[in-house]
Amino acid sequence: MATFRGVDTMLLDLDGTLYEGSRAVPGAAGAVRALRGDGLALRFATNTDSVPPPALAARLAELGIEAAPEELVTPVAVAAQLLASTPGARALAVASPSVRAVWRRWLAGPDEPVTHVLVADPSYGATYDELDRAFRALCDGAELVATQVGRVARRDDGEHLDTGGWVRLLEYAAGVRARVLGKPSPEFFGLALAVLGRAPASALVVGDDLESDVAGAKAAGAAAVLVRTGKGARPQPGATVTPDAVVDSVADLPELLRRER
Repeated sequence: MATFRGVDTMLLDLDGTLYEGSRAVPGAAGAVRALRGDGLALRFATNTDSVPPPALAARLAELGIEAAPEELVTPVAVAAQLLASTPGARALAVASPSVRAVWRRWLAGPDEPVTHVLVADPSYGATYDELDRAFRALCDGAELVATQVGRVARRDDGEHLDTGGWVRLLEYAAGVRARVLGKPSPEFFGLALAVLGRAPASALVVGDDLESDVAGAKAAGAAAVLVRTGKGARPQPGATVTPDAVVDSVADLPELLRRER
């Protein structure tokens, strides 16, 4: 068992950690309140790329979990920051209308050259024509940017194809490699901590995915706790990292931190 002395910041995963499908993990809302009460700075670090942060905050509120939109770190927000910091960026987005709205100011017009192809959760109903336009833009030199590359997404009725399958399709067809903005990219965790002015050594990442959450935390220099809900409830073949601690549920976190800090 690790000792988490010096930890003052927590990056909490959402899907599989605070909720599973449309249901909150039992005790999740109380755990969030307790962690805040213990003086921890919280950020909600998620690969959710189907909706923008305000809609995600509203979803959490419906589950009784308090989170302001500015506390949410998502690859949709990271992509907006990337585009804003790139002079002349013009993007083609394979993404839902609500996500495209976040990137509206950088979307390329019909006759403008495309600098970035953004792929975010095409489960909204992406068409062959959209993917073909993305492929052609990549062949013309645009950079492929993926919000995340998860293989499967869990919903109430089981597993579904996630963003990673679409990204790999475009990589294969165009002969390129995507820049990944979401977990497990160290850039993702670094952004969340930079906004708070905190160092990775003072941070604890909590999630259900050994690859995205635990390996990403380790690469960024942070500690990691695995929860046995969501993906953490079953074996994760191929994972090569070990978390600093394992708990049955996010509800066990406040006690763990009080004991080990």
